[in-house]
Amino acid sequence: MCIVSDKYDFDETENESNHEVNQEESEDEEPSKAIFSGKKAIVGKEDADRISQQGFYGERLPNAELELSPIEMLHLIERSRIVVETPAGNVMDAEDIVSQVSQTDKNLWSKYLVFRDLRSRGYAVRSGFGSGIGFRVYERGDKPGNSVANQLVYVLKEGNPISLNELDLVTETAATSRKELVFALVDQNGEVNYYTVARMELQKIGDYE
Repeated sequence: MCIVSDKYDFDETENESNHEVNQEESEDEEPSKAIFSGKKAIVGKEDADRISQQGFYGERLPNAELELSPIEMLHLIERSRIVVETPAGNVMDAEDIVSQVSQTDKNLWSKYLVFRDLRSRGYAVRSGFGSGIGFRVYERGDKPGNSVANQLVYVLKEGNPISLNELDLVTETAATSRKELVFALVDQNGEVNYYTVARMELQKIGDYE
């Protein structure tokens, strides 16, 4: 087995479905409050629908509150959609969140840059699953919960190599789930480039001495 890759460009053409993903809050609307807890933040049920539906953020909890990941927190802070506070009421900025979460996730900022780039292109993006998969990306116009993702994105930081075993594992995961695998490479300037990755089986032809 060998791995082949090609440069990949996510479509940047804007259309009505992109606008639905990227719609902004009105300028005079107050940001929602989110309480930081561990590696997550919780938005109260009174604001959960507004944050969740306008951009497909977070996971709904049984009590109707909304749980946000660190990457979603950073994106919503940047867009002035939420204010994150500690349980004691101290406001946390993006640097505070990165400082805390990076202790256990050193690639947090690289993942955020990829998330932000994909969202800016009009794609709905959700967290990945196992095998180091960073994100699931949906077709234009598809909504998480109503559709399934068609692409898996694995985030790489320039200078941090991926092992052959890990590469084999993620390509196998994509093949098994019948999704296209895309590698997002974040360079030292924070720019993101994408590459498609696929498995190729090499068959032995004839006998060799």
